[in-house]
Amino acid sequence: MTRAQRIVDPNNPADAALIAKAQKAPAAIYDSDSELREGPVGGNVKDADKYLNVRWGDYCYEADDLSLQPTEEFNGFVPGRWERMPDGTIRDQKYKLVVKITDKDGNRRVYRNPPPKDWNDQSAISALNKRTVQQVRRNTNTRFRQQVVPYIDVERKWIVSQLTNDGTGKPKYGWRSFVEDFNKKFADKVVEGAQEPRPRRTISSLTKEVDRFQNVYSKGEIP
Repeated sequence: MTRAQRIVDPNNPADAALIAKAQKAPAAIYDSDSELREGPVGGNVKDADKYLNVRWGDYCYEADDLSLQPTEEFNGFVPGRWERMPDGTIRDQKYKLVVKITDKDGNRRVYRNPPPKDWNDQSAISALNKRTVQQVRRNTNTRFRQQVVPYIDVERKWIVSQLTNDGTGKPKYGWRSFVEDFNKKFADKVVEGAQEPRPRRTISSLTKEVDRFQNVYSKGEIP
């Protein structure tokens, strides 16, 4: 399933009916109605203020139940509390906050990833995905296939506007500013021609895009 197909829309009557009948994750993970722990979330969590410092349940400390067998098909989080499954049912994404794995040395590890305060906050979801993938990648031999999202016209129009017109087709103000400004304008936003938030681009991604179509961009045109 694509990412878009996995997103559940509570404003859609059919999805709302599924949510009404769906089973929420138990308090054994964490009780949504209990008081939060004082202070910020623990650990090295970027933008910690975007996450809840919950009181984890017993399941989150048990290492004998390794529920996650990481594979290349492991799906990350999508915006919203619920995720659509291939069989048409929906699942509470709270289940995926607890990552249980056996590492390369045979040690059992349990990672408790704080839930976002807002399940529709794309930046919080993106950071959560990055964190869980790193936990699996650093401790197992599993390698995830990274989906390459092609650039779209509105992004390429911006790119060509920021390149020199002297035939070299290089960023007017240097690569660092070029990458930072691109992400400020497009990253995690739904823009014209896109149905989902656009990915954050690295300097490697942008240089490959510019170099690949250098002959086109240098003429002030878009591919």
